Amino acid sequence: MNIAFVSYSVTDLNRAVRFYQKVLGIEPLILREDWAEFKLDGQRLALQKVKTVQSENSGATIYFIANPFEDCVDRLQTLGVTVFGSPEVHSYGKLARFKDPDGNIFGLYEPPIK
Repeated sequence: MNIAFVSYSVTDLNRAVRFYQKVLGIEPLILREDWAEFKLDGQRLALQKVKTVQSENSGATIYFIANPFEDCVDRLQTLGVTVFGSPEVHSYGKLARFKDPDGNIFGLYEPPIK
């Protein structure tokens, strides 16, 4: 079964769209008053406008492929993106998590070298 999209709730859709345009380096595929979607290699990241976000741990976490990992982490830090925790190295790859302007968590992932 394929994923149709991953959705985040955001309080300021325009701010969220600008943020993800910078982070992803692409324009939204769909942009409406209360909804935006970005197409990413056959997947969709959706942003839904809401009055309030319930907590910083609500919503989904999406991990984007990052290769080379360190360059991608550095790029986000240069953009002023808030780091959530420390980068991690596991047998299954490298992970780093960040916060968007509404406190949603998203991550970077680099698979292990084979």
